[in-house]
Amino acid sequence: MSSTTLHTLLAALLLVPGAALAQSDRDEFEAFKRGEKQSVERDRREYQAYRAEVSAQFKRYLEEQQREFRKYVGEIEGKWGKERLRTSTRKDYVGYGKDFTKRRTIDFENGKVTVEVLVDPREGADGAQLQKRLEDEIVTALRDRGTEDPMAAKERAKPLAQPILAGQVRGRDGAPVTDATARQFAEDVAIGSSIKSEPVVGKDGVKRISISAGFTLVPDHIKRRAEEFREPVVRQARRFNLDPRLVFALMQTESYFNPKARSPAPAYGLMQLVPSSGARSAYLHVYRQDRLVTADYLYAPQNNVELGAALLNLMLTKDFRNITDEKSRVYCAIAGYNTGPANVAKAFVGKRDIPKAVEMINRMSSEQVYAQLRKNLPFAETRNYVKNVVDTMPTYNEWGGAR
Repeated sequence: MSSTTLHTLLAALLLVPGAALAQSDRDEFEAFKRGEKQSVERDRREYQAYRAEVSAQFKRYLEEQQREFRKYVGEIEGKWGKERLRTSTRKDYVGYGKDFTKRRTIDFENGKVTVEVLVDPREGADGAQLQKRLEDEIVTALRDRGTEDPMAAKERAKPLAQPILAGQVRGRDGAPVTDATARQFAEDVAIGSSIKSEPVVGKDGVKRISISAGFTLVPDHIKRRAEEFREPVVRQARRFNLDPRLVFALMQTESYFNPKARSPAPAYGLMQLVPSSGARSAYLHVYRQDRLVTADYLYAPQNNVELGAALLNLMLTKDFRNITDEKSRVYCAIAGYNTGPANVAKAFVGKRDIPKAVEMINRMSSEQVYAQLRKNLPFAETRNYVKNVVDTMPTYNEWGGAR
Protein backbone atom coordinates (compact mmCIF):
# COMPACT_ATOMS: atom_id res chain seq x y z
CA MET A 1 0.00 0.00 0.00
CA SER A 2 1.32 3.43 -0.88
CA SER A 3 1.63 6.13 1.80
CA THR A 4 -0.96 8.17 -0.13
CA THR A 5 -3.50 5.36 0.08
CA LEU A 6 -2.79 4.87 3.79
CA HIS A 7 -3.21 8.57 4.49
CA THR A 8 -6.50 8.52 2.54
CA LEU A 9 -7.78 5.65 4.64
CA LEU A 10 -6.72 7.28 7.90
CA ALA A 11 -8.29 10.57 6.83
CA ALA A 12 -11.54 8.81 6.09
CA LEU A 13 -11.55 7.23 9.53
CA LEU A 14 -10.73 10.53 11.26
CA LEU A 15 -13.07 12.77 9.27
CA VAL A 16 -16.04 10.45 9.06
CA PRO A 17 -16.35 8.64 12.38
CA GLY A 18 -18.14 5.37 12.04
CA ALA A 19 -17.76 5.31 8.28
CA ALA A 20 -17.38 1.84 6.93
CA LEU A 21 -14.39 1.04 4.79
CA ALA A 22 -14.81 -1.18 1.83
CA GLN A 23 -13.77 -4.76 2.59
CA SER A 24 -10.86 -4.51 0.15
CA ASP A 25 -9.59 -1.37 1.88
CA ARG A 26 -9.85 -3.01 5.29
CA ASP A 27 -7.99 -6.05 4.04
CA GLU A 28 -5.29 -3.84 2.55
CA PHE A 29 -4.95 -1.89 5.79
CA GLU A 30 -4.68 -5.09 7.85
CA ALA A 31 -2.07 -6.42 5.42
CA PHE A 32 -0.11 -3.20 5.83
CA LYS A 33 -0.16 -3.55 9.63
CA ARG A 34 0.95 -7.18 9.42
CA GLY A 35 3.77 -6.18 7.10
CA GLU A 36 4.90 -3.46 9.48
CA LYS A 37 4.83 -5.87 12.42
CA GLN A 38 6.78 -8.47 10.49
CA SER A 39 9.36 -5.85 9.48
CA VAL A 40 9.82 -4.76 13.10
CA GLU A 41 10.12 -8.38 14.20
CA ARG A 42 12.65 -9.08 11.45
CA ASP A 43 14.74 -6.07 12.49
CA ARG A 44 14.58 -7.19 16.11
CA ARG A 45 15.76 -10.71 15.23
CA GLU A 46 18.58 -9.35 13.07
CA TYR A 47 19.73 -7.03 15.84
CA GLN A 48 19.61 -9.85 18.39
CA ALA A 49 21.64 -12.04 16.05
CA TYR A 50 24.16 -9.22 15.59
CA ARG A 51 24.43 -8.70 19.36
CA ALA A 52 24.92 -12.42 19.84
CA GLU A 53 27.71 -12.46 17.26
CA VAL A 54 29.47 -9.53 18.95
CA SER A 55 29.11 -11.32 22.30
CA ALA A 56 30.66 -14.40 20.71
CA GLN A 57 33.53 -12.24 19.43
CA PHE A 58 34.10 -10.93 22.97
CA LYS A 59 34.11 -14.49 24.32
CA ARG A 60 36.61 -15.68 21.71
CA TYR A 61 38.81 -12.64 22.29
CA LEU A 62 38.74 -13.07 26.07
CA GLU A 63 39.58 -16.75 25.79
CA GLU A 64 42.47 -15.95 23.46
CA GLN A 65 43.81 -13.29 25.80
CA GLN A 66 43.49 -15.61 28.79
CA ARG A 67 45.41 -18.32 26.95
CA GLU A 68 48.15 -15.87 26.01
CA PHE A 69 48.33 -14.51 29.55
CA ARG A 70 48.65 -18.01 31.01
CA LYS A 71 51.54 -18.71 28.62
CA TYR A 72 53.10 -15.38 29.62
CA VAL A 73 52.81 -16.22 33.32
CA GLY A 74 54.30 -19.65 32.64
CA GLU A 75 57.33 -18.07 30.97
CA ILE A 76 57.83 -15.78 33.97
CA GLU A 77 57.49 -18.56 36.53
CA GLY A 78 59.87 -20.69 34.49
CA LYS A 79 62.70 -18.20 35.16
CA TRP A 80 61.62 -16.43 38.38
CA GLY A 81 59.62 -19.08 40.22
CA LYS A 82 56.05 -18.82 41.45
CA GLU A 83 56.95 -16.86 44.59
CA ARG A 84 58.64 -14.12 42.59
CA LEU A 85 55.97 -13.84 39.92
CA ARG A 86 55.15 -10.20 39.09
CA THR A 87 52.75 -8.94 36.43
CA SER A 88 51.19 -5.57 35.71
CA THR A 89 48.33 -4.40 37.92
CA ARG A 90 46.18 -1.29 38.11
CA LYS A 91 48.95 0.62 39.91
CA ASP A 92 52.11 -1.20 38.82
CA TYR A 93 53.56 -1.59 35.37
CA VAL A 94 55.78 -4.67 35.04
CA GLY A 95 57.69 -5.19 31.82
CA TYR A 96 59.97 -8.10 30.86
CA GLY A 97 62.69 -8.63 28.31
CA LYS A 98 62.11 -11.08 25.48
CA ASP A 99 63.83 -13.95 27.30
CA PHE A 100 62.18 -13.05 30.66
CA THR A 101 65.53 -12.66 32.46
CA LYS A 102 65.07 -8.89 32.86
CA ARG A 103 62.21 -6.92 34.32
CA ARG A 104 61.34 -3.41 35.40
CA THR A 105 58.57 -2.49 37.81
CA ILE A 106 57.07 0.99 38.08
CA ASP A 107 55.05 1.58 41.25
CA PHE A 108 52.81 4.45 40.12
CA GLU A 109 51.28 4.94 43.54
CA ASN A 110 54.52 5.33 45.51
CA GLY A 111 56.75 6.61 42.73
CA LYS A 112 59.37 3.87 42.79
CA VAL A 113 61.10 2.05 39.94
CA THR A 114 62.90 -1.25 40.38
CA VAL A 115 64.95 -3.02 37.71
CA GLU A 116 66.03 -6.65 38.08
CA VAL A 117 68.23 -8.93 36.03
CA LEU A 118 68.69 -12.68 36.37
CA VAL A 119 72.26 -13.90 35.91
CA ASP A 120 74.12 -17.17 36.07
CA PRO A 121 75.88 -17.58 39.46
CA ARG A 122 79.19 -17.80 37.62
CA GLU A 123 78.69 -14.22 36.44
CA GLY A 124 78.44 -12.96 40.01
CA ALA A 125 82.10 -12.06 40.28
CA ASP A 126 82.08 -9.81 37.21
CA GLY A 127 80.96 -6.55 38.81
CA ALA A 128 81.42 -4.44 35.70
CA GLN A 129 79.32 -6.79 33.58
CA LEU A 130 76.51 -6.88 36.16
CA GLN A 131 76.53 -3.10 36.40
CA LYS A 132 76.30 -2.83 32.61
CA ARG A 133 73.28 -5.15 32.49
CA LEU A 134 71.50 -3.13 35.17
CA GLU A 135 72.27 0.08 33.30
CA ASP A 136 70.79 -1.36 30.12
CA GLU A 137 67.58 -2.26 31.92
CA ILE A 138 67.33 1.20 33.53
CA VAL A 139 67.65 2.78 30.07
CA THR A 140 64.93 0.45 28.80
CA ALA A 141 62.67 1.55 31.66
CA LEU A 142 63.28 5.22 30.85
CA ARG A 143 62.58 4.78 27.13
CA ASP A 144 59.73 2.27 27.31
CA ARG A 145 56.53 3.42 25.59
CA GLY A 146 54.56 0.41 26.72
CA THR A 147 55.73 -1.98 24.02
CA GLU A 148 58.92 -3.40 25.56
CA ASP A 149 57.19 -6.43 27.06
CA PRO A 150 56.23 -9.76 25.44
CA MET A 151 52.59 -9.44 26.55
CA ALA A 152 52.32 -6.06 24.81
CA ALA A 153 52.88 -7.80 21.48
CA LYS A 154 50.20 -10.37 22.27
CA GLU A 155 47.79 -7.56 23.12
CA ARG A 156 48.84 -5.75 19.93
CA ALA A 157 49.48 -2.61 21.96
CA LYS A 158 50.64 0.47 20.07
CA PRO A 159 53.43 2.72 21.40
CA LEU A 160 52.38 5.57 23.68
CA ALA A 161 53.02 9.09 22.43
CA GLN A 162 55.96 9.41 24.82
CA PRO A 163 57.82 7.19 27.30
CA ILE A 164 55.83 6.09 30.35
CA LEU A 165 58.30 7.89 32.65
CA ALA A 166 58.64 11.08 30.58
CA GLY A 167 59.07 14.14 32.80
CA GLN A 168 58.98 12.10 36.01
CA VAL A 169 62.68 11.44 36.60
CA ARG A 170 65.44 13.93 37.42
CA GLY A 171 69.20 13.47 37.39
CA ARG A 172 71.77 14.51 39.97
CA ASP A 173 71.78 18.02 38.51
CA GLY A 174 68.03 18.34 39.01
CA ALA A 175 67.31 18.41 35.28
CA PRO A 176 64.68 16.13 33.76
CA VAL A 177 66.14 12.92 32.35
CA THR A 178 65.72 12.78 28.59
CA ASP A 179 66.50 10.20 25.95
CA ALA A 180 69.88 11.86 25.49
CA THR A 181 70.76 11.71 29.20
CA ALA A 182 69.20 8.32 29.98
CA ARG A 183 72.50 6.43 29.79
CA GLN A 184 74.28 8.81 32.15
CA PHE A 185 71.40 8.61 34.61
CA ALA A 186 71.52 4.81 34.42
CA GLU A 187 75.23 4.82 35.19
CA ASP A 188 74.68 7.13 38.16
CA VAL A 189 71.97 4.86 39.55
CA ALA A 190 73.94 1.66 39.04
CA ILE A 191 77.04 3.13 40.68
CA GLY A 192 75.36 5.13 43.43
CA SER A 193 72.56 2.86 44.59
CA SER A 194 72.73 -0.24 46.71
CA ILE A 195 72.64 -3.19 44.34
CA LYS A 196 70.81 -6.15 45.83
CA SER A 197 71.62 -9.76 45.06
CA GLU A 198 69.30 -12.69 45.81
CA PRO A 199 69.21 -16.36 44.81
CA VAL A 200 66.33 -17.40 42.54
CA VAL A 201 65.18 -20.85 41.47
CA GLY A 202 62.74 -20.93 38.58
CA LYS A 203 60.20 -23.63 37.85
CA ASP A 204 62.67 -24.83 35.24
CA GLY A 205 64.87 -25.89 38.16
CA VAL A 206 67.77 -23.62 37.17
CA LYS A 207 69.51 -21.67 39.95
CA ARG A 208 70.08 -18.01 39.14
CA ILE A 209 70.93 -14.79 40.94
CA SER A 210 68.70 -11.72 40.81
CA ILE A 211 70.52 -8.42 40.90
CA SER A 212 68.45 -5.28 41.30
CA ALA A 213 68.65 -1.54 41.72
CA GLY A 214 66.07 1.22 41.93
CA PHE A 215 65.32 4.90 41.77
CA THR A 216 62.46 7.19 42.69
CA LEU A 217 60.26 9.47 40.63
CA VAL A 218 59.89 13.18 41.30
CA PRO A 219 57.75 14.00 44.38
CA ASP A 220 54.81 15.30 42.33
CA HIS A 221 54.87 12.41 39.83
CA ILE A 222 51.11 11.72 40.16
CA LYS A 223 50.17 15.31 39.32
CA ARG A 224 52.66 15.32 36.44
CA ARG A 225 51.04 12.27 34.89
CA ALA A 226 47.62 13.79 35.46
CA GLU A 227 48.80 16.91 33.63
CA GLU A 228 49.71 14.76 30.63
CA PHE A 229 46.07 13.73 30.30
CA ARG A 230 44.53 17.04 31.32
CA GLU A 231 43.42 18.11 27.85
CA PRO A 232 41.43 14.96 26.96
CA VAL A 233 39.96 14.71 30.46
CA VAL A 234 38.65 18.29 30.46
CA ARG A 235 37.42 17.96 26.87
CA GLN A 236 35.55 14.72 27.47
CA ALA A 237 34.18 15.95 30.80
CA ARG A 238 32.63 18.94 29.05
CA ARG A 239 31.36 16.75 26.23
CA PHE A 240 29.58 14.43 28.66
CA ASN A 241 28.52 17.10 31.17
CA LEU A 242 30.80 15.87 33.95
CA ASP A 243 32.80 17.65 36.60
CA PRO A 244 36.44 17.23 35.44
CA ARG A 245 37.48 16.77 39.07
CA LEU A 246 35.36 13.64 39.20
CA VAL A 247 37.08 12.16 36.14
CA PHE A 248 40.56 13.00 37.47
CA ALA A 249 39.78 11.56 40.90
CA LEU A 250 38.28 8.41 39.45
CA MET A 251 41.26 7.95 37.13
CA GLN A 252 43.72 8.40 40.00
CA THR A 253 41.85 5.87 42.10
CA GLU A 254 41.64 3.40 39.21
CA SER A 255 45.22 3.53 37.96
CA TYR A 256 47.25 6.40 39.43
CA PHE A 257 47.45 7.56 35.81
CA ASN A 258 49.19 4.39 34.70
CA PRO A 259 48.34 4.17 30.97
CA LYS A 260 49.39 0.50 30.93
CA ALA A 261 47.23 -0.51 33.89
CA ARG A 262 45.87 -4.05 33.69
CA SER A 263 43.78 -5.86 36.29
CA PRO A 264 42.67 -9.51 36.37
CA ALA A 265 39.10 -8.82 35.13
CA PRO A 266 40.78 -8.05 32.70
CA ALA A 267 40.37 -4.27 32.72
CA TYR A 268 42.69 -2.03 30.72
CA GLY A 269 44.16 1.46 30.76
CA LEU A 270 43.75 4.67 32.68
CA MET A 271 40.11 4.21 33.63
CA GLN A 272 40.24 0.42 33.89
CA LEU A 273 37.60 -0.54 31.36
CA VAL A 274 36.51 -4.14 30.89
CA PRO A 275 36.06 -4.88 27.16
CA SER A 276 32.96 -7.07 27.48
CA SER A 277 31.02 -4.88 29.93
CA GLY A 278 31.85 -1.23 30.67
CA ALA A 279 33.81 -0.57 27.48
CA ARG A 280 31.17 -2.24 25.34
CA SER A 281 28.31 -0.26 26.94
CA ALA A 282 30.24 3.00 26.69
CA TYR A 283 31.13 2.46 23.02
CA LEU A 284 27.50 1.73 22.20
CA HIS A 285 26.46 4.84 24.13
CA VAL A 286 28.89 7.05 22.19
CA TYR A 287 28.78 5.57 18.69
CA ARG A 288 25.43 3.74 18.64
CA GLN A 289 27.32 0.70 17.47
CA ASP A 290 27.97 -2.58 19.23
CA ARG A 291 31.50 -3.76 18.53
CA LEU A 292 34.44 -5.63 19.98
CA VAL A 293 36.60 -3.23 22.02
CA THR A 294 40.07 -4.73 22.46
CA ALA A 295 43.00 -4.17 24.80
CA ASP A 296 45.04 -2.23 22.23
CA TYR A 297 42.10 0.15 21.75
CA LEU A 298 41.74 0.70 25.50
CA TYR A 299 45.45 1.22 26.11
CA ALA A 300 45.29 4.31 23.87
CA PRO A 301 44.75 7.15 26.41
CA GLN A 302 42.41 9.19 24.19
CA ASN A 303 40.12 6.20 23.66
CA ASN A 304 40.20 5.21 27.30
CA VAL A 305 39.34 8.67 28.59
CA GLU A 306 36.50 9.00 26.09
CA LEU A 307 34.88 5.71 26.99
CA GLY A 308 35.47 6.13 30.73
CA ALA A 309 33.75 9.53 30.68
CA ALA A 310 30.97 8.09 28.53
CA LEU A 311 30.40 5.27 31.02
CA LEU A 312 30.04 7.77 33.85
CA ASN A 313 27.63 9.80 31.75
CA LEU A 314 25.62 6.66 30.98
CA MET A 315 25.16 5.93 34.66
CA LEU A 316 24.23 9.51 35.48
CA THR A 317 21.76 9.89 32.61
CA LYS A 318 20.29 6.38 32.48
CA ASP A 319 20.85 4.12 35.48
CA PHE A 320 20.56 6.84 38.11
CA ARG A 321 18.80 9.57 36.12
CA ASN A 322 15.78 9.58 38.46
CA ILE A 323 17.83 10.44 41.55
CA THR A 324 16.83 14.03 42.21
CA ASP A 325 19.79 15.20 44.28
CA GLU A 326 22.86 15.75 42.10
CA LYS A 327 25.36 14.86 44.83
CA SER A 328 23.54 11.63 45.59
CA ARG A 329 23.46 10.79 41.89
CA VAL A 330 27.22 11.33 41.60
CA TYR A 331 27.93 9.19 44.69
CA CYS A 332 25.91 6.36 43.17
CA ALA A 333 27.65 6.72 39.79
CA ILE A 334 31.06 6.51 41.49
CA ALA A 335 30.06 3.29 43.22
CA GLY A 336 28.43 1.99 40.05
CA TYR A 337 31.58 2.58 38.02
CA ASN A 338 33.42 0.20 40.31
CA THR A 339 30.82 -2.47 41.03
CA GLY A 340 27.90 -1.95 38.62
CA PRO A 341 24.56 -0.16 39.17
CA ALA A 342 22.74 -3.28 40.36
CA ASN A 343 25.14 -3.72 43.29
CA VAL A 344 24.57 -0.08 44.21
CA ALA A 345 20.86 -0.85 44.47
CA LYS A 346 21.65 -3.73 46.85
CA ALA A 347 23.23 -1.24 49.27
CA PHE A 348 19.80 0.38 49.72
CA VAL A 349 17.14 -2.30 49.25
CA GLY A 350 19.08 -5.54 49.58
CA LYS A 351 18.42 -6.60 45.99
CA ARG A 352 19.33 -5.60 42.45
CA ASP A 353 16.26 -3.38 42.00
CA ILE A 354 17.42 0.04 40.79
CA PRO A 355 13.97 1.73 40.59
CA LYS A 356 13.15 0.63 44.17
CA ALA A 357 16.57 1.82 45.36
CA VAL A 358 16.07 5.21 43.66
CA GLU A 359 12.78 5.65 45.55
CA MET A 360 14.63 5.14 48.83
CA ILE A 361 17.57 7.36 47.79
CA ASN A 362 15.19 10.23 46.98
CA ARG A 363 13.97 10.15 50.58
CA MET A 364 17.50 10.60 51.89
CA SER A 365 19.96 13.49 52.05
CA SER A 366 23.18 13.24 50.05
CA GLU A 367 25.09 12.78 53.33
CA GLN A 368 22.86 9.83 54.21
CA VAL A 369 23.32 8.34 50.74
CA TYR A 370 27.10 8.58 51.06
CA ALA A 371 26.99 6.97 54.52
CA GLN A 372 24.76 4.17 53.24
CA LEU A 373 27.15 3.42 50.38
CA ARG A 374 30.14 3.41 52.71
CA LYS A 375 28.39 1.02 55.07
CA ASN A 376 26.27 -1.28 52.92
CA LEU A 377 27.90 -1.73 49.50
CA PRO A 378 28.44 -5.49 48.99
CA PHE A 379 32.24 -5.29 48.68
CA ALA A 380 34.82 -3.61 50.91
CA GLU A 381 36.78 -2.58 47.82
CA THR A 382 33.85 -0.51 46.55
CA ARG A 383 33.12 0.96 50.00
CA ASN A 384 36.71 2.25 50.11
CA TYR A 385 36.62 3.20 46.44
CA VAL A 386 33.78 5.68 46.96
CA LYS A 387 35.69 7.37 49.79
CA ASN A 388 38.93 7.49 47.81
CA VAL A 389 37.31 9.14 44.78
CA VAL A 390 35.37 11.68 46.85
CA ASP A 391 38.41 12.53 48.99
CA THR A 392 40.63 12.91 45.89
CA MET A 393 38.36 15.30 44.00
CA PRO A 394 39.58 18.48 45.81
CA THR A 395 43.12 17.71 44.59
CA TYR A 396 41.95 18.82 41.15
CA ASN A 397 39.95 21.90 42.12
CA GLU A 398 42.19 24.09 39.97
CA TRP A 399 41.43 21.95 36.90
CA GLY A 400 37.75 21.33 37.26
CA GLY A 401 34.38 22.43 38.47
CA ALA A 402 33.12 24.26 35.37
CA ARG A 403 31.06 22.28 32.86
